Amino acid sequence: MKPIRNKLYRTAQLAMLAVLVSFSGAQAQASLLLGEYPESYIVADGDTLWNIASQFLQNPELWPEIWQPDPYLDNADLIYPGDILRLGFVSGSPRILVNRGDRDIQRVGPQIRQEALVSAIPAIPLESIENSFTRNRIITRELYDAAPYIVENLGANLIIGTGDEVYARGTWPIGTSSFEVYRAGRGFMDESEDELIGLEAEYLSFATIADQDGAELRRLVINNSSKEIKVGDRLLIREESRIGATISPTEPVSDITGEVIAFLSGEALASQLDTVIIDLGLQDSLAVGDILSVQEEGERMVDEVERERLTFRERMSSIFGGERLQLPGNDIGTLLVYRTFEQFSYAVILSSTQPIEISNNVASP
Repeated sequence: MKPIRNKLYRTAQLAMLAVLVSFSGAQAQASLLLGEYPESYIVADGDTLWNIASQFLQNPELWPEIWQPDPYLDNADLIYPGDILRLGFVSGSPRILVNRGDRDIQRVGPQIRQEALVSAIPAIPLESIENSFTRNRIITRELYDAAPYIVENLGANLIIGTGDEVYARGTWPIGTSSFEVYRAGRGFMDESEDELIGLEAEYLSFATIADQDGAELRRLVINNSSKEIKVGDRLLIREESRIGATISPTEPVSDITGEVIAFLSGEALASQLDTVIIDLGLQDSLAVGDILSVQEEGERMVDEVERERLTFRERMSSIFGGERLQLPGNDIGTLLVYRTFEQFSYAVILSSTQPIEISNNVASP
């Protein structure tokens, strides 16, 4: 017989190995955390998941690995202002636990209650997507042609850029000193291709008036140019952003449908965080912050059952007329509208299951 002592020694070795493996796993989990993190955190209005995760984690993207929703709460996967978040350890792994008020059981009778409407905190802070935004505008040709324009660079350099002073001529609005510099880009025609209904003006810089020289002439300083500026470029009144530090996505006020008509870049396809141009705008009651779904065009098919009900003459007319049944399209992406004009809008692709193409349909979700 083998000594029992050897068996016990072997068993002790295996147990120690298991402890070491468990300890190393817990240590790896703990390395997710910052060296110093708060014992608890009270969620405030204006918070986002990103800045909350930054309170506890070295990498906020790993939030799903430590978030543990409370199954006994309504909307357990959401976090609301006033919630208290605490870091605890479950089976040796760090977990963020939420405390939302007390859970004392009370017996109540039917009655009408009035409560303040509290929205869940936004999941995406503006800084995560604003680099995809453009400052281009889509305006009428008449507005572009009537805008003041640069006539001369006061410096000796050939290229006009940040810090340079220029002369510009035109009709100037009273009480306005800040302008943006634009150059005419591509045009968008109506369905008949006979009339220009929109001109994309490419953003170059912003400028401020430094001095007035006569009724039409102004001296301006070029600030923070993104591209080379040329004589003839136009000056439009500077617009303030209509988007705050966070975006609260909304649905359009009415059911609308349109199309993707162009991309900001010259690429043939677009994907997540790319900007697209759609043929919907203020005239369609579209607003900044509205969410739209992108749809792939559905299949066009022959309805054989319906065709069998037709007379011979009607059937021949249907065949030669190319009549087809249009099936609904599939949702392939989501857009967030961030800049609106009268007939057009800029939108950023928040998500997509396949590349977005020009002429893809967009619609209320």
